[in-house]
Amino acid sequence: MSESGIMHNLMRQIEEKARDREAERVVRVTLRVGALADVTEPRLRERFAIEARDTLAEDAVLTIIQESNPSQPHAKEVRLERIDVDG
Repeated sequence: MSESGIMHNLMRQIEEKARDREAERVVRVTLRVGALADVTEPRLRERFAIEARDTLAEDAVLTIIQESNPSQPHAKEVRLERIDVDG
């Protein structure tokens, strides 16, 4: 899946988690990128900025944790690690 598709799916998760917490906004999003995930950090950041427009995460800071161990179970995935919300 491309960075666009990945980020689109992640943004749905982010919005759902924020609504579940009755948040006014998302202030930080942390992603964990597996060692074998076929994505680049610059493209993830670019797609995050696009996908976050007009959402609760529009001005959120994006933190990306890059894994280095290719034998981990989620080595090919980009996963939502956590969100921090306000309100």
